[in-house]
Amino acid sequence: MILERYLMREYLRTFAMIAGGLVVIYFSTRFASYLGEAADGKMAPEHIAAMLGLKMLVSLRDLVPMSLYIGIFAAIIRLQRDYELTALRAAGGGHGLLLGAALKLALLSAAFVATLTLFAEPRAEEILEEIKNQTENEATIAGVKAGRFKELSGGKRIFYAERISRDEEYLQDAFVQVREGGDVGIMRADEAVVETNPETRDRFAVFLDGTSYAGRPGALDYVITHFARYALRIESHTPTDVSNQINFMRTADLLKYEATGFRAEFQWRLARPVGALLLPLLAVLIALASTGDNWYIGLITAVSGYFAYNNFLGVAHAMVRKGSLPPEIGLWLVQALLVVLIAAVFWIQRNPRRFRLGRIASQR
Repeated sequence: MILERYLMREYLRTFAMIAGGLVVIYFSTRFASYLGEAADGKMAPEHIAAMLGLKMLVSLRDLVPMSLYIGIFAAIIRLQRDYELTALRAAGGGHGLLLGAALKLALLSAAFVATLTLFAEPRAEEILEEIKNQTENEATIAGVKAGRFKELSGGKRIFYAERISRDEEYLQDAFVQVREGGDVGIMRADEAVVETNPETRDRFAVFLDGTSYAGRPGALDYVITHFARYALRIESHTPTDVSNQINFMRTADLLKYEATGFRAEFQWRLARPVGALLLPLLAVLIALASTGDNWYIGLITAVSGYFAYNNFLGVAHAMVRKGSLPPEIGLWLVQALLVVLIAAVFWIQRNPRRFRLGRIASQR
């Protein structure tokens, strides 16, 4: 029991270091991306924290199993390097002790990942989509900076404002160029605001006490119009309806249907916690096979095995959705192959002499 607790502390220590590093990298990358979108007017700044938190929550389904997998491998390599593994074996701690400690942590990891993928993730993704629909329409004047040209609607609308009012509600000395086919229109005003229709969520540039010029470049028949208020649609918005999309359905609702797509989605959600349970065992066996100064070969093998497993899951998922692979086989085939691999490596490591004798007999 004491040895097992010591092993679990070692596993958790390396897991925490790796998980912390991955979280910092993911957080900083996402945060920088969202700040860039907010600066470009594609996202309202007040929604950055909510979107970042939800994305971090969803990302834990991958970060936690990966960190535990690599953490267990690194912990055993350190024990080997410092000859602590030799001492553990002398005290009666062999494969059973190492795998048992890893299995207990793997069970916790699998339970956490299952909670995310089966329950929390669909709702989190739905909330994210709702926030995206909302933030695209609230990111109004924030993306228009004084003294800089701003492209909207794929370059068909170009805004420019000389300055922004002190209360940051008005664009002053502003104009917009609108290009429709060969026609070009320019509208300018001393003040302009960006408003969102509360019903359609379309965005409009509202020019106050301005002048518009409409016509074709090179022609002399421009139409000049003076107005007190003119609203120009700059973005049409159609909210994404996710109510009928499989990815956003609750797991309980998926189980009500027998169609291939629903079964494939359920297997995909269940595959993450199953992998979180099995992969730490594989990490132990790969680390035990990495002896001496060749530990880096084991690291390459471990990382390659992790990504190969996930790629095979992705391929099987796509094949089931397309009907190329029966749902009865589906992703279970990949999981079964992983179990066979773990069992085979375990048997070889526990019976090295019989394995060598078997190879010699087969060569004869």
